[in-house]
Amino acid sequence: MVKATDIAWLSGIIDGEGCVYARQISIRGLTFRITIETVSETMIDKVREILNQCEVDYRIEPPIWRKNSTRFALRLKVDKKLAVHKLCNLILPYCVVKKSELILIKSYLDKAIGTYYSATEEDLNILTKLKELKKVA
Repeated sequence: MVKATDIAWLSGIIDGEGCVYARQISIRGLTFRITIETVSETMIDKVREILNQCEVDYRIEPPIWRKNSTRFALRLKVDKKLAVHKLCNLILPYCVVKKSELILIKSYLDKAIGTYYSATEEDLNILTKLKELKKVA
């Protein structure tokens, strides 16, 4: 069983090192992704351990060389609808920085999981709301 402290730690990593991403994939379809990018192999290993324990599907991308970096960056992606939903449910109680974004995504996925779901105009506004939340003052 996963410890609450591990879930809280993962929430902090996603708040600090993560990216919440949404995109319209068709006229009435949205897709979501949560990524973590870091140069720390130890961090990615711990994230993988927690996600495996929680049975959240993820993918690891090949290492990326970033300009002005001294090490390759590692990127972990959660991008399957059910996996993103499961991750949102796990980390929402502990998130601070990305909480509003995750609530928007979860509200859509609550309706879309387990069925064919056609996004409403209100659902499509999630994209605009997410862009607003990402703006730096």
